[in-house]
Amino acid sequence: MISIIITAWEDPKSTSMCISLFLKEKVNEGIEILAACPDEETKDAILDFRERYPGIVHYHKQEREMPKNDLMNDLMKKTKGRIIIFTDGNKFIQKGAVSHIIHSFKDERVGCVGGRIVPLNKRDNIFGYWAHLLTNAANVTRLERFRSENGRKYIEFSANLLAIKNNVIKDIPTDVAEDAVIPYMFFSRNYRLVYNDKAIVRVLYPTNMKDWIKQKTRSIKSHESLNKYIKNRNLRIKTFLNEIIHGSFIAISYPRNVREFLWTLLLFPARLYVWILSFYQIIVKKEQYEGSWSRSKSTLPLD
Repeated sequence: MISIIITAWEDPKSTSMCISLFLKEKVNEGIEILAACPDEETKDAILDFRERYPGIVHYHKQEREMPKNDLMNDLMKKTKGRIIIFTDGNKFIQKGAVSHIIHSFKDERVGCVGGRIVPLNKRDNIFGYWAHLLTNAANVTRLERFRSENGRKYIEFSANLLAIKNNVIKDIPTDVAEDAVIPYMFFSRNYRLVYNDKAIVRVLYPTNMKDWIKQKTRSIKSHESLNKYIKNRNLRIKTFLNEIIHGSFIAISYPRNVREFLWTLLLFPARLYVWILSFYQIIVKKEQYEGSWSRSKSTLPLD
């Protein structure tokens, strides 16, 4: 059996689409979908699927103040599958994603699999272009690391589509982002990590500067919290220096025309600003990453 955990928050239409896409996947073994949310509208959407797909779709009540990693720990304890797939209610898998993930686990040495993120945003505006550029850079970096040592190198995946072998880890730490620490928990146990770029999930990224800064600073702070668990900084991928050295080359080679080249140049000071802001919040204000729920309103694709 394959267990699918969907965490949602005030996005009933998106969550309905998310669940329906998983139900359309053709796999040779049973699936169960465990969906959780704190609001009544999304709950009603989940219960509608539970009524139509009894025994497959399950609703889990979530307290509003519960941090996401605590919620995921509770949900993991309820799963029955040999593989757990994590995603959010406002993310949409592409056809065949589940099959590609299952295929990656044919090797018993594989413990964690990450999927490829493709933006729902159009590329014809600056925020949409930045989304495509940054997800492309992440894809290139993950592919390079995976192919260089065939799963024996540490890779930071994305929580937008993340899968693990069940019954290996018990609890996810609550003071660091789940996509940052879960791969390391398997890597430190000598399991292989697989980046499967054929397992695609579509994601809507921020469409205004306020939401963009909020999302990026939160992401940086969450990954900097990894220092509590990863003492060897050479393993780290998402760092300020790596972004300057490796990311800059990928970014400059990405634009197709003059307009996109100008948008690329504007990304450099924007990224520098969010790094400085993040370090200011961490070092000066002593703010640490907190696993509380925080979502940018412009990232809800249907709600």
